[in-house]
Amino acid sequence: MIGGKKAFTLIELMVSITVFAIVITPAISLFGSALRHQREIMMQAEALNSASFLTEYISRALRMARKDIQGDCIGEKNNFINPSGASSIRFLNYNDKCQEFVLESDAIKVRKSVDDSALNLGSGSFLTSANLVVENLNFAISGNDQLDNEQPKVSFSLKLRSKYLSSPLEAQTTVSQRELDVPR
Repeated sequence: MIGGKKAFTLIELMVSITVFAIVITPAISLFGSALRHQREIMMQAEALNSASFLTEYISRALRMARKDIQGDCIGEKNNFINPSGASSIRFLNYNDKCQEFVLESDAIKVRKSVDDSALNLGSGSFLTSANLVVENLNFAISGNDQLDNEQPKVSFSLKLRSKYLSSPLEAQTTVSQRELDVPR
């Protein structure tokens, strides 16, 4: 006691700082870990939302596709074609415009013509965010022939991931064309 006042010694102060550091360090580490996990979950949620949007958007467009009677877009009396392999699909949409989905530069692009011709497909626009990488897009067409007595359907799968995460997300669905495929 100095002059009737209580005071802390240097040793007591050092012990209390050490105890405080021992208690607070794991708490800060835990908080940092929680922030990293939240960021990962947000990136996974973005990938999941994008996969949901893509499958719904592409499914709706394929469901509403029409048979190309004149053959200006995909060939006479066809419903769908894969113009540049399984990673693309072209069809006549419900507005009688030629439309195409294609994997380009690790992203999915949609291209639509100004008329019903495949020659006038524009440069298109990307459907995926710049934060996502589409690793795989695959379209499998069945029942496309006029005389096969099958309703046209397209099965497609996609595999995408966030640029900042290593684990990909995969989605797959099958869509049948809404209009009946009757010979014309």
